[in-house]
Amino acid sequence: MSQRHRCTLLAVVFIAGCATWRPLPGAGFAGASREHLDQARVVLRDGTNSELEDVTISHDSIIGFYSGSLSRFAVARRDITRVEAWQLDGGKSFAAGALITASVLAAFFVTVIILISREAT
Repeated sequence: MSQRHRCTLLAVVFIAGCATWRPLPGAGFAGASREHLDQARVVLRDGTNSELEDVTISHDSIIGFYSGSLSRFAVARRDITRVEAWQLDGGKSFAAGALITASVLAAFFVTVIILISREAT
């Protein structure tokens, strides 16, 4: 694996860790119009927890597809206790960016120090 592939893989891992499930606000998670989410986690009154993709939230129902499946999911909003959406986390994104920058700078300075020490000998 080349150095470029390693750096790309590291960046993807850091960026993927910068998102988290966040609950949508209580009764207001859909107004009069429809809302579309790429991914959502729905918790029903009976405790069932479902992760959905291609989710449409309307004033009376939630419709989507089970993650990794073509099975359709539809439920009335009165049967739902919580809806969470996959959203970026600003603090984690900043920390990941700072860590990547610090790592690149550290690698640069180590390389410079090694090159200078070889020239001195």
